[in-house]
Amino acid sequence: MIEIDKPASDLHQFLSPLKILGLCFCNKKATARVAYEAVEDAVKENVKYLELIIGPAFEASFYNLPLEEVFKGIVEGIKKAEERYGIKVNLIAGPTFKWKERKAYSPLQVLEMSLKFKEKVVGFGLSSETKEGMPFSSWPKELRQEYISLARKVKEHGLSLTVHAGEISDAQSVMDAIKYLEADRIGHGIRSTENSKVLKYIVEKRVPLEICVSSNIKSGVVKSLKEHPIRKLWKQGALITINTDDPTLCKTTSTKEYEILIRKFSFSYFELKKLILNAVTSSFLDEKEKECLNRKIQEYFIKLENR
Repeated sequence: MIEIDKPASDLHQFLSPLKILGLCFCNKKATARVAYEAVEDAVKENVKYLELIIGPAFEASFYNLPLEEVFKGIVEGIKKAEERYGIKVNLIAGPTFKWKERKAYSPLQVLEMSLKFKEKVVGFGLSSETKEGMPFSSWPKELRQEYISLARKVKEHGLSLTVHAGEISDAQSVMDAIKYLEADRIGHGIRSTENSKVLKYIVEKRVPLEICVSSNIKSGVVKSLKEHPIRKLWKQGALITINTDDPTLCKTTSTKEYEILIRKFSFSYFELKKLILNAVTSSFLDEKEKECLNRKIQEYFIKLENR
């Protein structure tokens, strides 16, 4: 088991164990098994719908696997888990940053392959900040244009877009994600609290934030639970959802994340209920599927409240 037991000094240290994890993706069969077990873990947490974020270029790079083989393995694994457990799973694919240095598949190649698997790929993931904390607006012009073009292609082909922003970099990266890349959701976004104009904007525009409390602590981005801004975001009316980021690295589960909210931030049952329903609203399902999922979850809450 690869886990982070104490806060990392920076994001590079936090992510370094992934180099070991990558060795698991040695062929299509192994890739399918990893995907299957990821869904199986979610089932144990009573998850009914899962949007699994994948890095196919990263996974392909360790053994120089064909990109299509990686996608086929992942889809095969999640379909097998769906059939066995009755859970619904979709994928959000994302490229590897600095792909040229790593000789990995390019973001465009990842997007083009994602479109071949649109039956399961509903979204694409980009970033508007580097691991060193540089916001998108400060990137080299050529790289910015490449990402802007890629984001447009994502939307043109009917995929939704989540953008990693406001974790290491300041609130500007969140606005960059919205302004330049037209993000549908923001991965993390916790630095939004540091700029009143940015916070006001995401609240008024109902831009969903993917909050990952344990990850923020383990990565060293937030020094302690006491300093985490989730309560401030909630109090200001931000549309937040609760996520595990990388549950293996962070040694967490969905259940543990909600327990943290109860024990450390005094979230009530009804606040947790709202957070769960926020996840439905913010998902990349189509409207009909959202309505169906929302109805099922509401029915579950009614049964729970009538006990």
